[in-house]
Amino acid sequence: MPWLKLEYQQVKKAEQLRKKFKVNGIPTLVLLDGDSGDVICKDAVNKIAGEDTKGEDFPWEEEE
Repeated sequence: MPWLKLEYQQVKKAEQLRKKFKVNGIPTLVLLDGDSGDVICKDAVNKIAGEDTKGEDFPWEEEE
């Protein structure tokens, strides 16, 4: 994977991130702005897998 990820042993950090981003299941893909850390999209899996499979509307704006 070319993106940043946690190692399996980083259980405490993973739990903090699960709580912060309200992760309820796997797979979950949350897109963040690399400079600001702001959330771009909380539900990128559904955007990629169903709503915008070609990425024509990327970057997706977060729905309120």
